[in-house]
Amino acid sequence: MTRSECILLCAAEEKAFYHGKGSTHLGGRWSEESLPWDFQEMLRSRLTGRSVFLDLGSGSCSFLLSLDPTPGLAFYAEEDEEAAAILRQRFRPYGVEVRQVFDRRDLPFSDGKFDLVYTRNGDFCPEEVCRILKRGGLFLTQQSGGVDGRFSGEAFPGWEETARPDDLNGAITRLENAGFLVRKGQEAYPELRFRDVGALVYWIHAAGWQPLDFSVEKHEEAFWQLQQRLDEKGFLACREHRFVVEAQKV
Repeated sequence: MTRSECILLCAAEEKAFYHGKGSTHLGGRWSEESLPWDFQEMLRSRLTGRSVFLDLGSGSCSFLLSLDPTPGLAFYAEEDEEAAAILRQRFRPYGVEVRQVFDRRDLPFSDGKFDLVYTRNGDFCPEEVCRILKRGGLFLTQQSGGVDGRFSGEAFPGWEETARPDDLNGAITRLENAGFLVRKGQEAYPELRFRDVGALVYWIHAAGWQPLDFSVEKHEEAFWQLQQRLDEKGFLACREHRFVVEAQKV
């Protein structure tokens, strides 16, 4: 592949992302190593038919619905007012109540309301989560850590400044300081492999790894270097950073 062909491919994938093209068109162009835990199954095994629970941020309506919520017992938190209105309509047939959250440090729920609260890659305030949980209630979170999705600084200068500082030990400390007993903590670094540099471009935008001013145009040289690396190895690989924590209010 020539440099001009490489940049045209990258620009086309960037355009596809901004035009809302679904990620299904990347089928077969990338692969992801499985995590050593199943967050969905962890939640399923801890919910009973009468559990009152809150989705504090899973990034997916379908994720909550996959837990087969009992009408009137499941709640979904959403920050954006317009999105909250849409979600109320989406969840109404399932009896899921949507509440708009203006501040994660001041959740619109009464003390001790929930048996379980969870978030997947969402921000949370440990003290506030503890407040709204019943005594003995559970909080489960799966998060992306501070070294997620890096192809090293020489490829994309500035990425280190945008890295999240989160890690397993930090999350455990925050939860314990808020009064939780941590029952489970696990960390993993699954590998991602991309079979063409265009797929990488789309994934970077979709995953939100990039600085705010990121664009193919500004990083043409970086993508051309990555294309040359791909030509040598047959793929591009990087490591994700994931960790999961289960904590109980004592």
